[in-house]
Amino acid sequence: MYERGDVARGFTEAYVVLEENYRTECEIHTPMEPHGCVAKWDGDRLTIWESTQGVYRIQQNVANVLNLPLSKVRVIGHYMGGGFGSKLQAGKYTIIAALLAKITGRPVKMILSREETYLTVGNRPPSNMTLKAGVKKDGTLTALDFTCTGTGGAYPAGGTSLVDWEVRDLYKCPNVRTACADVYINAGPARPFRAPGHPEGSWALEQMLDALAEAIDMDPVDLRLKNISLVSQARDGQPPYTSSGFKDCLAEGARAFGWKQARQQIAAAGKQGIIRRGVGMAGGHWIAGGGRPPSTIILKLFADGSVNLNMGASDIGTGTKTVMSLVVAEELGVKPETIQIEHADTGSTQYATPSGGSKTVPTESPAVRAAAISLKQQLLEIAAQDLKVDPSTLYFSAGSIVSRNDPSKKINFTDLSGLKKRGVVVGIGYGGPNPANRVTNPFAAQFCEVEVNTATGEVRVIRFLGAHDSGRVMSRLTYDNQVFGGITMGIGLATTEARILDKNHTGKMVNRNWHDYKLPTALDVPEDIVSLPIEPDDTEANTTGAKGLGEPVTIPTAAAVANAVYHATGVRITQTPIHPVRLCRLLAERRKEG
Repeated sequence: MYERGDVARGFTEAYVVLEENYRTECEIHTPMEPHGCVAKWDGDRLTIWESTQGVYRIQQNVANVLNLPLSKVRVIGHYMGGGFGSKLQAGKYTIIAALLAKITGRPVKMILSREETYLTVGNRPPSNMTLKAGVKKDGTLTALDFTCTGTGGAYPAGGTSLVDWEVRDLYKCPNVRTACADVYINAGPARPFRAPGHPEGSWALEQMLDALAEAIDMDPVDLRLKNISLVSQARDGQPPYTSSGFKDCLAEGARAFGWKQARQQIAAAGKQGIIRRGVGMAGGHWIAGGGRPPSTIILKLFADGSVNLNMGASDIGTGTKTVMSLVVAEELGVKPETIQIEHADTGSTQYATPSGGSKTVPTESPAVRAAAISLKQQLLEIAAQDLKVDPSTLYFSAGSIVSRNDPSKKINFTDLSGLKKRGVVVGIGYGGPNPANRVTNPFAAQFCEVEVNTATGEVRVIRFLGAHDSGRVMSRLTYDNQVFGGITMGIGLATTEARILDKNHTGKMVNRNWHDYKLPTALDVPEDIVSLPIEPDDTEANTTGAKGLGEPVTIPTAAAVANAVYHATGVRITQTPIHPVRLCRLLAERRKEG
């Protein structure tokens, strides 16, 4: 239960009050690579090779269950084929493999089948939501009253965790009340699933904002711009954000998408013919994405000028290794191809928290930079001895150290006598604390165009644009890939994905395969997807200006699609997925009413 202000009074101040019920169906984790591991014992020492988002989390889980010291459990996770939250913890298969390896005295590999992953490795829980909202004639929100009932299955797995966060925190509103309740059902457990809770809440909130905008004859983008908040309203003391590019996400995204022109063209065409076009948009932000300590990085600069980067964080397919090598390259002035990376091995790399919550780059990159700066300080001292100058007068330039007072005095890294003598110089970097009394969150605004066949109920997403404030763009290639992937997952929630349980309510899942559980494919995703980075100059968040990206992309996607379908058809879809049968039925009901 959460409450601020006086919700009842807020509704009396409203020009329009609307109330609607919404539902999102359960989504199932189904990464390309199934869950699994290999376990091997050497005496009393256990080594596990696992597809995991966090080797140290697996080490802790396994050591606790098997009553082993942490020093006796080594976990290696160099590569993985997707996790999205489902691989943040050890599974029963990990323990079973370890026990079987102990009994047999041989290495044991246990990989779950696709059907087993559908049943055991978690889901995005279903949610039944009701949202009542009030708005003044000028677009000012006066009150939001939100309730949600959901389930994490047969376990206390947080079925409604964070579902209300967008309602509580995203848009400026003085009077807000939310209440969420979990119920137990005979089905599989929830697990973190790319922005837990947020896409569900966004499905309700962003459709409601569009309905309010229509009721007061206001553009949906303008309504959102009217209610921008520069503080985190739902946190104690309402601390300000270190940066918020939400306004620019909305305004620049609308401009790049051609929002007003598209709406004008569709309005001019009218609702004639079987094929209808519509555009929709939605905003969002992610509760985390600011990173957090601890993080320890070790950098080794070798005598030939090449570098070894040692970190415990996992690269879960997001390009973490690429980004960290670019941080080192920029700070030291070396080529990225000379950097070798050791990562995700509890036996040889430094402690790191799991790669989840869109925290890896903002957590690790400042520590990487700190390690590089430590190296530079040592190199300056070494170079000062060779050049016989004060180290404070030296600076770095493209692999060399140069004297400010006399540019003719310079020396390459590889020519430093101290480096040649030592063979290697080591820099250690630590992640610092998050800024006090500030909140670091990423923001998003997404725009899409759909084509609806009103005779068959088929929805085709024509184009998509995602405008995202995730701090400084470290690598444009990996950045854009995250945007494309997050939009694809959101389209799945909107149009295709739903867990189906048996009609006898025994909890048996009847579509536990890739044929019957409909993941979006290349045919369901538009060829025209545009990634538009919004880069605020955030000097408070951390020393690299980084914020999370992986999760906020998915949050507003489904709601943007639903708003576009409404714009095309005049039919409001409040339950996922928007499949042809459901849409045809609603269109038929609308025709009868007309």
